[in-house]
Formats: sequence, C-alpha cells, structure tokens
Amino acid sequence: MRAFLCLLLYGASVQVGAVDVAGTASGAPALPRVAGIEFAGNHLTRAGVLQRELTLAVGDAAAPEQIEASRQAIQNLGLFREVDAGTVATADGVIVIFEVEEKIYLLPLPRLDAKDSGEYAYGMQMRWANLDGRNHDLRAFWEYRDRKEPGVGGETAYAIDYGAPQIFDSRYSLGLGAAYSMRPVERDGDQVGDYRETFRSARAQLQRSLSEGSANQGWSVGGGLAWLEQSTAGADAEPAYGTATSVLLSAGHRKLAFRRYSLSGHRFGASASIATQGWNSDYDQLTYRLDFRRFMPVGERSHQNLNFGAEAGLRHGGPPDNDRFELGGTANLRGFEDDFLEGDAYYRVSAEFLRPLGWNPLRGLVIVEAGNAFARPRDLSLDRVYTSLGVGVRLRVDWFVDVELDLGYAIPIGGGEGGRVFVGSS
Repeated sequence: MRAFLCLLLYGASVQVGAVDVAGTASGAPALPRVAGIEFAGNHLTRAGVLQRELTLAVGDAAAPEQIEASRQAIQNLGLFREVDAGTVATADGVIVIFEVEEKIYLLPLPRLDAKDSGEYAYGMQMRWANLDGRNHDLRAFWEYRDRKEPGVGGETAYAIDYGAPQIFDSRYSLGLGAAYSMRPVERDGDQVGDYRETFRSARAQLQRSLSEGSANQGWSVGGGLAWLEQSTAGADAEPAYGTATSVLLSAGHRKLAFRRYSLSGHRFGASASIATQGWNSDYDQLTYRLDFRRFMPVGERSHQNLNFGAEAGLRHGGPPDNDRFELGGTANLRGFEDDFLEGDAYYRVSAEFLRPLGWNPLRGLVIVEAGNAFARPRDLSLDRVYTSLGVGVRLRVDWFVDVELDLGYAIPIGGGEGGRVFVGSS
C-alpha cells in the first residue's frame, strides 16, 4: 500500500526542475541526469549517514520514483521531523537536494511510578539519539523501586545501552549494554537476618544486514554474548544462583515506512539465548523469543492505523525465579495488575485502532489484548486466555526521537478485578 501511495503522491513531495531534453526514439522525454546530490538542514547529522540511505547516485537518471524512495529512506531513520526533496536544473542535468528538519536528540526524563498497592519508584532516564551525528544511540537510567514485597527492601538499579548502526559505514551494527541492581532481603523462620542480593549483567551483539539497499530494512542476522551474575552477601544469605554466560542468536526482517505521526509496514524478530553449565556457566538455560508487528494505514484519514502484534517466549532451565516472562501492567494486558501472570512460557496477541482527534499528533486509541503465561513450557495451551480491552489516547511528540505517550483506561475480560488506568511511554 505504501508503495502505491508513494507513486501517487511523489509529485507533491518531489519537484523536478524543468530541463530541455531531446525525445527518445519512442517519443517519451528522456529523464535528466543526476549531476549532484546535496543535503540541507542537517546541522548535526553527518552527510554520510544520509548518503548511505540513498537509492540513487550521481550519474543516474533523475527518476521521480527513485528520488521519492531516497527521501523516504532518509525519513525512515526516524531522526527528522520532515524530509523534503527537490531538484535544481544545471547545464549537466539536475542537482537533487534533500532538506531535513532535525529533531531534538538529547532527552532527560524523570522516572516516577506509584500504585494502589503502595509500590512506588523514582529515578532518572537519559536518551541521547544521533550521538555525534552518527545515528548512534545511548540510553542510561537510574531507579529506586520499592515493590512492597514481604521480606524484600527497596531495589536500586542502573543500566546503560549503546547502539551503533552501520559501524564504519559497513552493513554491521553493534549493540552493547550493562546493568546492575541490588536489594536487601530479610529471611524469616528459624533464621532471621538481613542480606543483600545483587545482579550484574553485560552483553555485546553484532548484527549483519543481508538485504540490498538501506541497511535498516530487509533481513538481518546477529550473534553475541551475554553475561549474568546473581550473588548474595550476608550472614544469613541464601545460596546464590551464580553466573551464566549465554550465546545470543537473532534473525529478523524489517520493512517499515516512517510517517511523521505513524508507521506502515512490518517487523519480525526471532532470538535465542543459550547457556551451558560448565562453559563459564553454573547452570543450563535456553530461552526463545518471537515478536511480530504489523502497521496498517486504513481509510482516507492520514495517520489512521490498524496495528497488530504477536509475541511468544519459552525458557528451559535456569534459576527458578529469574528472567521469567511477565504479563500485566502498563506494557501488556493493561486491564490486569502488574505481573498478574508469570512463568517460563507465554504468548500475547494484540490489535489496536488509532485515529487522529482533530490534531495529527494526538490519536484516539482502542486496544484489545489477549494472552497467558505458564509455569513450564510444557503447560503452554489455549485452554485459558486472558483478555483486556482498553481505550485512551496516544500522543506522538515528534520534536524528539521515538517518543510516544499513552494514557487510558483498560478492563479485564473473563478474569481479574475491576479496571485500571494505564500510562506508558516508548
């Protein structure tokens, strides 16, 4: 659908300058030659980041569909509010000019949360997109959270993630991350005392684009390593689970078109994490994940979408309580309380309808979700499905990179108690 829209609308977004050319043998006018390519408005973004997304080069015919495809490819980076394309006639052909309107790339955010159960959290998060104009991404956060769990104190957590697409202008992308958290625990019963439980983790992944054209579209595969350590300290400490070093494998396909306030297209991802006891690991653990998203413009109203999602995961082995899948809360199955369902297997499907409410950045939201989680992978079934129905609004803050805010109310269907307000952000 997007391809047809681009062909129908390219005349409104690409202006090809008038050039006197001789007719071809068939009588159709010959296209002018691309004599040069220029960029404007990229005050921070390096020209090379834009150049590598183009589908045309100097010397090519200035075909309007190729100019539009290049304009859309730059827009798909998600770094710009608007991308326009035009041409200027010269004696040698035309100069194609891509003009971008950059977003604000540094965004500090407070992290605040409070629930009826008494659980609360506060902290800070920083997002730094397009670092040094290279389309690199840095995210860091600090948080203190008191879950009001019996025998468990407030948890302090830190995390940092760094993403570097197309390193050295290659088709390889690098992802790095590290995290730390600590919480005090009190043992009851015969032994009473306090001890600390600490988690440390790190990961490094390399991804390779396999498809022609833009490296952020099409098929990709990846691999890497992840390290996790759980330790305890104190006179009455429970035995620690120890350390796991996992091999990471991933594959995916992405065909997304960014419009200013919405998306069209799809993305798919599959991943596996494998830890083997004795290979720098104190236990075996195998985890699989699948995720699919489809974004469909519907009707004649701009930025009106019908979106679908499906995801699933399985975990075999590992510590009994760590890295379990969870459903419920503001991120999924919104009509249910946080962590309403958890286990070593899960699935979730969703459908959402979005329509602008007189102003394109603000869209009404109707979302239906269904899923379940299971204690063991062999328990996975469709015998019991939990469903949530929610209505609300979604605000796209296009001054910043990838910032959306959701506010609404969701009710559980066929289980759970009452309804609840959900607030979320991307």
